[in-house]
Amino acid sequence: MSAYNTETIAAHQAAINFATLFYMLPLAIAMALTIAVGFEVGARRLHEAVTYAKIGISSGIIFSAISGVLIFVFREHVAMLYSNDPVVMSLMQTFLIYAIFFQLSDGIGTPIQGALRGYKDVNTASVIALISFWILGLPSGYLVANFTPLGPYGYWIGLITGLGFGAIALTIRLVYVSKNRVR
Repeated sequence: MSAYNTETIAAHQAAINFATLFYMLPLAIAMALTIAVGFEVGARRLHEAVTYAKIGISSGIIFSAISGVLIFVFREHVAMLYSNDPVVMSLMQTFLIYAIFFQLSDGIGTPIQGALRGYKDVNTASVIALISFWILGLPSGYLVANFTPLGPYGYWIGLITGLGFGAIALTIRLVYVSKNRVR
């Protein structure tokens, strides 16, 4: 993002800062899932571990959907909290639209990471994160930002792409781990 003007960088930083506030909900759920799933796995109550994982992931998705609606509805007001520059406010409102999509991906992927930690399955999740962000997300964001007219929004598209891939891959991994543990 540093290749863009000051207004673009300011709008990007403000939008990512605000969106991060909503990320705390799936992160808190992930931490709770690590404990709840880990407790149930340790007690060999594997069906209960699956139940907790489903409840936590569903909660993350619901909270992220609500967050997305709130961001969409109040994006103009949020932009006014961060700046009174019309250019920054306009850019930030657009960045917040993109933030809705990565909120949804985070609402799925982050609680799943917590559940996988409860199953003591952390290495695969780390590899998935590496691939999601460094092999897919950042390069695709760079390509879209620099070789399409989308400019700085391309980096957000890359972030969404990486998070989306991560959420899908983590979902597949959780299904695999939970099915193999239940047997």
